Amino acid sequence: MAHLIFILIFFIVILNVFAKIAKSAKKIQTGKKASAGGLLDNIGKAFSASSRNEAWMKAAGDLGLSFIRPSTIYDSPSIAGRIEGFEISVSTEREPDRTIYRITFPKGIDIGFLAMRDQAETMLNRQFSGRRRLEKILNLLPDDLKNSAVSAYEEKTLTRFLTPKRKEALLRCLRLFENVKIDDNSITVSYDGVEQNPERLCARINTALMFARVFGCDAELVPAASAAAPETTTLPNDIRVPAEKKPEVPARTEPEQSEKKNPEPTETPAAAPPRSPDELSGNELLKKEALLPALFSSTFVGAKEKELFEKVKGKEVVWNGLLKGEYEFGMDFAFGNQGGVKAMLELMEIRQGSYSMKIKVKGVVCFPKEELQKLRSLNGETITFRGRLLKFEGFAREVYLTSGALV
Repeated sequence: MAHLIFILIFFIVILNVFAKIAKSAKKIQTGKKASAGGLLDNIGKAFSASSRNEAWMKAAGDLGLSFIRPSTIYDSPSIAGRIEGFEISVSTEREPDRTIYRITFPKGIDIGFLAMRDQAETMLNRQFSGRRRLEKILNLLPDDLKNSAVSAYEEKTLTRFLTPKRKEALLRCLRLFENVKIDDNSITVSYDGVEQNPERLCARINTALMFARVFGCDAELVPAASAAAPETTTLPNDIRVPAEKKPEVPARTEPEQSEKKNPEPTETPAAAPPRSPDELSGNELLKKEALLPALFSSTFVGAKEKELFEKVKGKEVVWNGLLKGEYEFGMDFAFGNQGGVKAMLELMEIRQGSYSMKIKVKGVVCFPKEELQKLRSLNGETITFRGRLLKFEGFAREVYLTSGALV
């Protein structure tokens, strides 16, 4: 009898939960006809929303951003926060479903810059309405890059802004993304559908941020030579006037000079340039201080970096890093269906590209399931671990290692 009462109570609770879900659905869909799926359809949406929210929460946590939970199962989550002074925003749009990634620069470019690629040519024409397109005039983009355009207030200003590095980045950006817009203040990328994979969310945020660093970093638009003091001053009528001479500093007296017969040099000798990967032995190259800069120092990862990683792939390394998160998994796109614990670590900070932007290189390490509790107790601490190099992601600036073990 007691068992029967317990079963009845359990079913009553379940029915109340389903009733609340159905009631929430009716509130959200006011004025719309109820879907044919009825209660079961609402239950499916609830489970789908829960899985999606978990993915977005994990991605936000991995990147140190804030997860903004939706108020109902029919609303969408969002991610917001700041990385290295760049404002990060990830949200969604409906009808059709799209995921929008926006990176806002710390400081505006202020040259009327607009570069865009969009699958819908009508949208491109609307954005560039009244603007002078400069991609053909300045020979910026190839003919096969459809539905793309570039503009600015003035050709000369745009030419100075688009250094060789930025030209390369612009071409790569417009080729990589089918829907992207870069203006004076931000870069916005959109994808079809509502993303539910935390690894892809992180990778796409990091990729957009990589391009944002190139276009949104502080850079002088005026040539550096103009900062030097001219020998003569040019006036409107080409009247050349000698520049005012600075007063001469009197020479030091002999006693003063004799005080320091062997003066020490005031400038620190320049450090020796870092050795190239080809000059390093196998063991030296496996050190993270040598391998990670070799893989990620360039703004864009190319064939050279991929060839380098193939040389060390499968090799065992002993590194350390700051443990930022860990969770158990059963199947993973990188580690397969072996199961285990995926741990995220900050391995080191390096300078990337010609703008000396500091970036953090992360490690994704697969540990055995039995290490979960120990890793959780070490969260937020620097750990030393052993692992085998599996793969690396240039855009996301991540290295994946399998066979992880604490040292």
